[in-house]
Amino acid sequence: MSTFEPDAQAVLKSTGSTVESFEVPYLALDDRRHESFSEVQKEDEHVIPDGGLRAWLTVAGSSLVLMCTFGYGNSFGVFQAAYVQEFLPNHSASEIAWIGTIQLFLLFGMGIPCGMLFDARKFHWMTISGSVLLVSCCFALSAAQPGQYYQFFLAQGLGQGIGMGLLYLPAVAVLSHHFEKRRALASGFVFMGSGVGGVIFPILINNVSQSHGFVTSVRATGYVLLGGLALANLLMRPHYNPSHKAVPRPKMKKLLTDRPYLFGSISACCAGFGIFFPFFYIQLFSITLGLDQNFSFYTISIINASSAFGRFVPALVADRFGPVTSQAPSIIISSGLTFVLLGIKTQSGVIAFCILYGFFSGAVVSMFPPIVALMADTMAEVGIRMGVAFFVFSLACLTGNPIVGALIGYGPYDWWRGIVFSGICLGCSGGFTLVSRWFLQQKKGVKWV
Repeated sequence: MSTFEPDAQAVLKSTGSTVESFEVPYLALDDRRHESFSEVQKEDEHVIPDGGLRAWLTVAGSSLVLMCTFGYGNSFGVFQAAYVQEFLPNHSASEIAWIGTIQLFLLFGMGIPCGMLFDARKFHWMTISGSVLLVSCCFALSAAQPGQYYQFFLAQGLGQGIGMGLLYLPAVAVLSHHFEKRRALASGFVFMGSGVGGVIFPILINNVSQSHGFVTSVRATGYVLLGGLALANLLMRPHYNPSHKAVPRPKMKKLLTDRPYLFGSISACCAGFGIFFPFFYIQLFSITLGLDQNFSFYTISIINASSAFGRFVPALVADRFGPVTSQAPSIIISSGLTFVLLGIKTQSGVIAFCILYGFFSGAVVSMFPPIVALMADTMAEVGIRMGVAFFVFSLACLTGNPIVGALIGYGPYDWWRGIVFSGICLGCSGGFTLVSRWFLQQKKGVKWV
């Protein structure tokens, strides 16, 4: 027996304790320490699930948001034709295009403040306030009087644009909370919603306008937006990292010196000048070719239906070969297809263009969010990186379509000028995308990005 044992027994006798009562408190303390350490460890851990019910319900909600924002915005060609021919005939196509352009600009241009709010955990604040504003301004548009340009501009360009901006970035950025390895696939599903919206809204507005008038068609659109956004707010849920408790300050120097991000943003800017030209003008283009007006009403729906598949199919390969690799050929092909418009004179030619351009241009927009998320060093800066990139993209959207409108003139329209301008801008975007891809390969040290 060791010399320690008698001393230990003496201590136990003096305290009236047994060996068991001496050992249990010590073990209990050790267990509490272990449990406390485990709780801290769990609190610091953050798992991106890459699936699950909550994640896919969020995808469904985000898809509804894009249907009601991006898809609705892509339907402006219907409004463009109606305003030029009936409601604002004393204004040029370029002046009218400013309404849709401001709307599109704010959709992306709200990116910087919305990105900061997203990183500050204000997700539901943005989505609810954006939904209320968008639906309210849609009903306000139905009360706009013919010839009163400022009423259409305030209700559709400014009001709806701000509402869309408050909704768009959080609906796209929240995917990074739920998906990592399958982020591009989730993004493809979400952006299909914009294609669906681009099909539904032009058909709804054109058909209801013919039977009940433009005002009724706008109100019907408002009710669709109300239902879609209400359901979307119920489905979407963020999944913030508990360790990212402080709002990260935007480090512009870091973003401007990050070469993949810099050239990617320049590519987005060039794309913004040309990518939406067919979405804004294809219906008017078809009418000026002398094609059947009923057919012309469906051109925007055709191009948006095709883009729905174009936004999803590339996502199937993007998670394997990288979103930049998936986007680059789509931009280059879209540029070539834009020049094809110079030789199109028939209905079959317009249909073929709408299908092909819609498909290949779909990946141009849908791959931007996963590309920006891939370039981020941490999830805490995804919001601000997307915000800055979307803002740069929005600056091009702000001026691109009015420039095209000024180039084609009042009528007879000089379509070749707008076609060449848009095609060159998309070609430049493709070139910068390839440069960005090369720098990103060097940064990540991998082949597929």
